[in-house]
Amino acid sequence: MKEELEIVEKLSNSKVVEKIYDDGLSSPVVEISKIGTDLVKSARLILAPLQLAATFQDRFEFFLKNLNKRVEAEQQVQPPAELTSVCIERMKYIDLNNPLWEMFEELLIKSMSKETISQVHPSFGQIIGQLSPDEALLMYELSKGEFIITDQMDLNRQANRFENHMVITSTIPKEKLANPEAFNIYYAHLESLSLIKWPVTNEVPIHIEGQQTGTKRNSKIHLTGFGKLFVAACIPESGFSTIN
Repeated sequence: MKEELEIVEKLSNSKVVEKIYDDGLSSPVVEISKIGTDLVKSARLILAPLQLAATFQDRFEFFLKNLNKRVEAEQQVQPPAELTSVCIERMKYIDLNNPLWEMFEELLIKSMSKETISQVHPSFGQIIGQLSPDEALLMYELSKGEFIITDQMDLNRQANRFENHMVITSTIPKEKLANPEAFNIYYAHLESLSLIKWPVTNEVPIHIEGQQTGTKRNSKIHLTGFGKLFVAACIPESGFSTIN
């Protein structure tokens, strides 16, 4: 109890802790200048045994307020320690205007609700920690629908290989990315995490005067089954407030 109070006192920057009932029957009554009793209860669930850096306190309080707006105190449960330790440590170094913050926040809120904790896997926190903001955006866009791509390549008959790759049409939202030229790296990384796939759905040879000179392909990028579960647990249904 003493350690909990020290953490809450640091979080709220309050020096007033008037009365604590610890007989197991009464709810603790804590007078705190910045946060209410419900936030204190939430903080106790999620903080132990974590320590917060001073620069993180305001952002963490912002998270607690969002948590209590969405999950009533009696519906809150203690999230898995292996999940909270990863999420909180990463969140210390992320600004509120970063979509990765919103992913961590969404994941923690779902992990603290009796209704949604079953949607959460402990590995999800580690995965978010590996993503870039652009990759987070791509995952959100894919949650709304797959990307459709049509491309073609010339056939180098002497070298027996296809070359001169050219994209004809694409619904990949590169215009929304901060670094669109890194898309191929983003795709390779997301695929390595088993979150997305890029299969060719149709391929037609191009012929001129009876000889094949190239090939035309239709393909699509879509979420894997695991990717859909990840998105459902980690991305707000309304999308990212910092991007929309």
